[in-house]
Amino acid sequence: MEIRSLRHFVAVADTLNFRVAGERLHLTQPALTRSIAALELELGVLLFNRDTRGVALTAHGAQLLQRARGVLADADEFTYAAHALRAAAASQVRVGLYGNGLAELTHPVLSAFCERYPDAAVQVRDADFARGIEPLIAGEYDVAFLRVPVDLPVLRTFRLFSEPMDIHVWDGHWLAGAASAEIREIFDDPWVTLPPSIPTAWSASWLFSEQRGGVAPNIGAFARTEGEFGAAVAYRRLSGVLPTSVHRLRPHTGVAVVRAAKATYSHVAVSYPASGFSPAAAAMAEVAVEVAARDLHLVPEAERPPSR
Repeated sequence: MEIRSLRHFVAVADTLNFRVAGERLHLTQPALTRSIAALELELGVLLFNRDTRGVALTAHGAQLLQRARGVLADADEFTYAAHALRAAAASQVRVGLYGNGLAELTHPVLSAFCERYPDAAVQVRDADFARGIEPLIAGEYDVAFLRVPVDLPVLRTFRLFSEPMDIHVWDGHWLAGAASAEIREIFDDPWVTLPPSIPTAWSASWLFSEQRGGVAPNIGAFARTEGEFGAAVAYRRLSGVLPTSVHRLRPHTGVAVVRAAKATYSHVAVSYPASGFSPAAAAMAEVAVEVAARDLHLVPEAERPPSR
């Protein structure tokens, strides 16, 4: 049995939709269907009932699902331990940069770390939103610069600052040119947002689910990068919400930016796994906190996080 077969099983169980699960796994639906069928044949157990009404876990599938999650968690821990050993031996520090990371503080933090630890080889990698925080948990990154609408217990997170949010619409939208607007004014628009593979609580935050009164958003596209986000707004005429530093640092032609009213904020942080982490990750977080305390003036409109 291969680990990837269990990942396929869990993805289908989480979505109960072969097409959606295939998109998350970057597999075609027929390939995923064959993988599940092969796993069922190997196990001698039917995992899913499939009919015209949809897909549902069988009783056996439901019993095996938690065991599959445990095996995958153990496999991820094993992979992380191996990556951490390799990184430590090579004096590497792998930084996952989600979007624009720490905005104007990204370079000062990385530069200060290099000055303090000149023997460390810093590798900065642009994160793919479609993979969520999986690379961080699996040990592909030692530490990440990201946005944290909510805290997750699997991560040790240090909030550095908060910044306002902007509404992004195409330049022919009726809101284009407005100084500010409430986010609910674009609730009826088709939205571009981050892929569903990010943590559920994060996805709900980016979509402002609590403010929608139980009405599901009309999602027109998922963006794996900020560039894809801007292109979806400009050329597919979708709407969405991003931190104000995105347009300031990486403006996209055809996108109109409107300040979100009612003090809506994005929280910027440095994070690393809560257990089994590389010592370099903790060192990077320490440097980031120090630089943010000293140089926060470099980020326009940034606000310090509340004292813990």
